[in-house]
Amino acid sequence: MLQSLQSADQESAEEALFHLRMKICHQGVAVSRETAIALPTLLDIVEARKTTLRIEVLRLVADISRSSHAWRRSAKNAQPQYAGNYTDKIEWETAVDRAFEDALPCLGRLESDADPEIAALAHGLAERHWEA
Repeated sequence: MLQSLQSADQESAEEALFHLRMKICHQGVAVSRETAIALPTLLDIVEARKTTLRIEVLRLVADISRSSHAWRRSAKNAQPQYAGNYTDKIEWETAVDRAFEDALPCLGRLESDADPEIAALAHGLAERHWEA
């Protein structure tokens, strides 16, 4: 899917983005096992201008950022007998947090992007994860 996202064929790239979104940030509310692994590649694709969907890919990254604590919130509010159901999911979120920390240099470079929407979104992401 990450290779198809970089396709010159707009339809293939859009389809890949749709499927990636469902796999790594389902409905924009929860991360998956694969999210932390995909995050650096997504940012590389945006920074290297490897897709015509740069802003859409960065919006997916922003959705990941916003949803990276959903499982922890659910575990906190779960009945005691269900709390153990979230152990793996919380580990996924922790891995996503580390991936964002590692991505701060890339986000910093994107803050200077010629596209003001990319620059603003990258700035917000960098701020959020710099403080974390």
